[in-house]
Amino acid sequence: MSETKSKECFSISLEDISSKIPNDGITIREFLDMMGNRGGLIICLILATPFLIPVSIPGSSIPFGLGIMFIGISRIFNRYLIPGPIMNYKLPRDNLLKILKGTMNVLGKLEKYIKPRFIVLTKGPAVNRFNLSLMVFTSFLLMLPLPVPLTDSLPGYSIFFLVLGILEYDGYFVLAGYILTTITTIYFSLVFLFGYAGIAFIIQQGYALF
Repeated sequence: MSETKSKECFSISLEDISSKIPNDGITIREFLDMMGNRGGLIICLILATPFLIPVSIPGSSIPFGLGIMFIGISRIFNRYLIPGPIMNYKLPRDNLLKILKGTMNVLGKLEKYIKPRFIVLTKGPAVNRFNLSLMVFTSFLLMLPLPVPLTDSLPGYSIFFLVLGILEYDGYFVLAGYILTTITTIYFSLVFLFGYAGIAFIIQQGYALF
């Protein structure tokens, strides 16, 4: 697969789906059918986008996180293991259009940096399972209902970079996903160890340094 072809297909898929979304929304099942072979990972990328940009979709972390988690598990075992309620979860058209627009905006800024490279982190059954396992792990963190800053955005960025690297065979983006997953894990560990007050103090001290 050439770099140009990969980017063109990915861009066309996102633009094409925007024009095909029914007025009453679309289910995860219909989305998967529409997106084709790479549909599951593209959906994960799209579902992670609201946590990177200011798109307000209240209560989205649990259903979106569940969707990402079960798609990741399905990819690991190479067959769909997604419960019916998730497959039939309907994404409202207006919200989905906002997410798709945000996804394309983010990708537009990253596009010139994306290309197949450092493929040792993107190819091979063991590597793929490891990358997908990290995606499943961070989607679990995304679902945790914690009233603490960054507990949505950190897992969202981790998922986004991991999935983008997997989709485009870009090991540098996968490596960035590893780093973000490590930072996310440390941050969540601090939340559980010290609670909200401790995290607020750490963030406040960080701002004070600058």
